[in-house]
Amino acid sequence: MSRANSSFIVLALLFTAACGGSDKPAKGPEMEPVASAAPADMPPPPADTAATDAKPAADGPAPGVPDPSAAPATLALPTATAKADLKGKKAAKVEVKSDGTVANGGKAVAKVTGMTLQSPDGGKTFLTVGSDGAVTTGDGGSYGSFSGDDLTMAKGDKLTLGDDGTITMTTGGKAAPLGKFDGAGSAKRAVVLATAFVLAPPAAPAAAPAAKPAAGAKPAAKPAGKK
Repeated sequence: MSRANSSFIVLALLFTAACGGSDKPAKGPEMEPVASAAPADMPPPPADTAATDAKPAADGPAPGVPDPSAAPATLALPTATAKADLKGKKAAKVEVKSDGTVANGGKAVAKVTGMTLQSPDGGKTFLTVGSDGAVTTGDGGSYGSFSGDDLTMAKGDKLTLGDDGTITMTTGGKAAPLGKFDGAGSAKRAVVLATAFVLAPPAAPAAAPAAKPAAGAKPAAKPAGKK
C-alpha cells in the first residue's frame, strides 16, 4: 500500500470517529425541573368539610316561643270524689268529682275544666285561673289570687287546704276551720276554687241601664181598646 492511500484511510477513520461512529444519538445536558410556585397573594382553597362540620340547630321552639306540642295547663282533679261538710256562716256540702263536676248538697253547680270553673253544661265560664295565679271572673273582673295552693279573695278572705284535708278560712287575721275534705289528694287548687265558688260566688255583672228616649220623642201609642 502506498503512503498516500494509508494517509487517506487514517483520515477517513478519524473523520468517522469525530462524527460519531455509534448508532445512539448523543444526549444533551439534563435540566432540573423548575417548581412552579403559587402566587403569594392567592387565598388557600376552601375546606371541603366546612359545610358538613356545621351542626344543625337543636330541635324545639326558639327561646321565648311557647312549645305547641306541650300539653295545655290544667287544674289537677281528685282520683275519687273529694267531699266535705262545711260549717260557718254559710253551711255547705261540697263535692268535687274525678271528672271535675262540683256539687253542693248533691246538686251539680259547676265543673272544673282545664284552668276554668264553668257551668255544669260548659256554656258559661265562672272563674279562670291564670298562669300567674290570678283568678278572674267570667267578665274579666278580679276575684282573687293563688299563692301556691292558698286562695286570697278580692275582699281579703283567705282559703287554705291543709295536707290532712282541713280547709280553713282566714278573715281579718283570724283563722277558722270550716271542715275536712276526704280524698282531695293533690287536687288542692281545684278543691279550694270549688269551695270559694260555693261560699262566695262571683257577683253577676250589672245589667246595662235601659236607654232613655231621645228628647222630643213621642211615647209609643197605646193599643186601641176592643169595642
